[in-house]
Amino acid sequence: MSKPVRQHYIPRSYLKNFATQKDKKTFLVDAYNIEAENLIENISTKDICLEKHIYTIETNDPAKKFALEKYYADNVDSEYPNIYKILIDKSIKAVDKNQKWQILYVCLSLYFRTPHYLNQHNKITNEILDNTVPYANKEGIITLDYLGKKITFHKDELENVKKEFNLENKTIFHVKHLEQWMNFVHFKYGCVINVIEIEDKSGPLITCDNPVSIRHMKTNKFAGLFDVNSVITLPLDPYHFLEIHPNTYADGDTKINRLIHDKDFSFTTNAITQSNASNWLIGKSGTIDTHFKIQEHYENPENGEAFVDKAKFRAEEMQRILSLTEKEGFSKTVIEEYKKLEKHPYFKDDKNLKEHIAMMKANGFW
Repeated sequence: MSKPVRQHYIPRSYLKNFATQKDKKTFLVDAYNIEAENLIENISTKDICLEKHIYTIETNDPAKKFALEKYYADNVDSEYPNIYKILIDKSIKAVDKNQKWQILYVCLSLYFRTPHYLNQHNKITNEILDNTVPYANKEGIITLDYLGKKITFHKDELENVKKEFNLENKTIFHVKHLEQWMNFVHFKYGCVINVIEIEDKSGPLITCDNPVSIRHMKTNKFAGLFDVNSVITLPLDPYHFLEIHPNTYADGDTKINRLIHDKDFSFTTNAITQSNASNWLIGKSGTIDTHFKIQEHYENPENGEAFVDKAKFRAEEMQRILSLTEKEGFSKTVIEEYKKLEKHPYFKDDKNLKEHIAMMKANGFW
């Protein structure tokens, strides 16, 4: 078995869809470091979203040492291109049950395998240990009860104790994230899947080093991993976006709903991606600059207010008319409401509404 020391927590097979191909094996992206506020242009996907030994198992058995890294390589990284092709193929309206499972399994792995929570855990552990130093006794001995574990060490041994705890945290991460990943795929299996295409090519999507967002559908904040009202999103490339509906809308179906949105949607989506990032925003050449320019435009009070008004109106009206349709079916009243929306300036270029109306006409409801 090979010994891959540099291990990608976001697979290169995912990143290449946001990259420009330089040659047969080289794919380049732009990457913006959030802390340094610095844009690095044309960095290879080989050199981003990786850590040394993040999946290396602490064991003396060489056959098992890189087993987790190999598992990801065989079951996620090599499978992602097939999943991506299914998701962006407009001709595919439904998948079989195994394919839906695989879509969720592969895409959701990008949430559980990142070091985001491991790094947070290590940071908290290190801060707790640092804060014990002033409480050392005259001999420099520190006694600590941490998570039910009583430890005693000399303050000069602090850095070694940190390393031991961080190593223990990594072992817990290896076990727990696999267990949570599998349970979460089961939890989300019945949920509705949307693939959204951005038709306006002047508003490309970007991604980041923590690309899967899980948030409450109303508050837009994380409300717990198994919150039934949470929506999951993942940018697929500069013009496609995966959305997994909350469990409250679960129907167990294997359809893929295909929707079209405009630059307004790109703005909100990229804002979510940026807020979710740990260290890096990532995108095709020039797209991160475009993102910040669009962001600046919408942050203008006048433009921002108009955007909020439009988005709020469209969301509320669609929710209202869908609720009315559920109650009355395609009644005369419902059709009249659709006709009003069709004429409203906020829905003038809404292709999803147009497709819905076309479906009603084709079925003789109009």
